[in-house]
Amino acid sequence: MARVVPMTGFELPDWLDLFDPNEGTVIRTPPGSGYGYWAGGHKISYDPVWNAFALFYRERTPLEQGRGGACAVAMSDDGIHFEDVWRATREQLNSSSIEVGHALRHDDDEWRLYVSYEIAGTTTWRIDVIRASEPAAFVAQERRTVLAPGDFKLPWIKDPFVRRRSDGGYLLYAAAPANAGVTIDGTRIYAAARDAGVLAESDDGLYFPSIEYVFEPSGDDSWQGRRCRLNSVMAWGEGYLAWYDAGRTTYDDYEEWCGLATSADGRSFTRVSTDGPWTRSPHGCVRYVDAIHVGDAVFLYYEYTREDHSHDLRVVRIGLS
Repeated sequence: MARVVPMTGFELPDWLDLFDPNEGTVIRTPPGSGYGYWAGGHKISYDPVWNAFALFYRERTPLEQGRGGACAVAMSDDGIHFEDVWRATREQLNSSSIEVGHALRHDDDEWRLYVSYEIAGTTTWRIDVIRASEPAAFVAQERRTVLAPGDFKLPWIKDPFVRRRSDGGYLLYAAAPANAGVTIDGTRIYAAARDAGVLAESDDGLYFPSIEYVFEPSGDDSWQGRRCRLNSVMAWGEGYLAWYDAGRTTYDDYEEWCGLATSADGRSFTRVSTDGPWTRSPHGCVRYVDAIHVGDAVFLYYEYTREDHSHDLRVVRIGLS
């Protein structure tokens, strides 16, 4: 029997029950063993003209050893086996830490990589784009900024992923500081919400004149009360399925838990998994879940906490026929 999300009428597909993060195929391993070593912060795209999957991922070391030190774009013809075609270091981006990026084809002559990073010597994250004829030809020094937080009176903006509009325009989702600040009730001071999901639109993918908040923390004391980051918005049926990371403490910046949501328009979201995370690793988190529907299968890419508390990058392919 189809499961219906309350108050929305959205029917959840049965294949969601087949997702087991413990059984995923490891496609990238962390650069070391132990807490703070990660492979992930990824985004996936599929291009039917090239008949290829393009995967952005970054490698990270513990905070005291440099954080997000390198990133790469890898290509695949099956969504499982990837070969790196481009790589950059934080020094090449003038960055203290590389964060999430998303590579996709713009048109017959151009590929783009939208990448976020913390500017060296600051605590400011921004989003740049690199343009080239193919992913292997990206040059880090040729990047240009497309979302500067100061333009919107924000301290930071990061972790982009992109969907194309039917007219060729761009929808860019990102993480930004939440609207809800510190609250004071008598002699008690309550912690502020930390981050939320925003959406920017552009006709050409280079000029984004405004942003709007589309997904906020729940604002309570639950597992998702003070932070949420949209990771994936995938068209399904008459609407969209969305995956997000959430938490309630500063520590949860590094071990977020995954939630599932639905949307009719890609702008207003209803949480499905409110009592607890949609899924997790027995050793910690499943996060950055990025889903893509290609042919007769759905591919879900995610960061997974291993027994030694490092994170690897995995994929689960779920056949639909």
